[in-house]
Amino acid sequence: MSNLRYFLYDEVCIHNKKDDFWIVIHGNVFDLTPMLSDRQDSWNKNLDYLLAFGGKDLSHFFHLNHEPITEISGRSGKPRVLFPPILETAQSDFCRTPCKLWSQDPRYHIGRITKRERKIRIINTLTGSTTLMKVCNEDSIYDIQRKYKERYNLHAGSYLWRKFSYGGHCPGNLKLHETLDGNGLLDEEESDIELPPPSIWLYYTDDLTVA
Repeated sequence: MSNLRYFLYDEVCIHNKKDDFWIVIHGNVFDLTPMLSDRQDSWNKNLDYLLAFGGKDLSHFFHLNHEPITEISGRSGKPRVLFPPILETAQSDFCRTPCKLWSQDPRYHIGRITKRERKIRIINTLTGSTTLMKVCNEDSIYDIQRKYKERYNLHAGSYLWRKFSYGGHCPGNLKLHETLDGNGLLDEEESDIELPPPSIWLYYTDDLTVA
């Protein structure tokens, strides 16, 4: 679990297409794209039903251990799964873990939903622009750099990333493997007074070769 990423719901909901398909089960994020890609030649109505839930939370169809919830069939009197797409699997073994339901398959499990969203300000000293950004409380500064690069600035690695410490009088180094809390950038909502989101300052180094 330590190698898994954390995601905002906002980051999950955009993965809702046949060739880019994520879902959430009890806070765990699954990328089912490989399974769907492997089923192009053996598609059925169950998979069409699954597509309707792209980027959504399917927890109400599953127990906490990710086993599917069942109901009693009014026709046969036998138990049946509440969510039939759980019975679908990839055809190729390299796209799945044999004998595993996809809801319990570590091959598809890519991360977890954050327990708490955080807001931060990224201040670009070269352009004078300020970006208000939502991140996961569990994100390291490395994670935040990657997300900022993907969303806003492809050359984010060309900047020095700094914080202000000692009451704003002295620039401080960021511990890149630590979270915001680990760098002393505490959540403004925990303060007794209203404060703006914590800030990270970017200083241009004139090196566009860095990515």
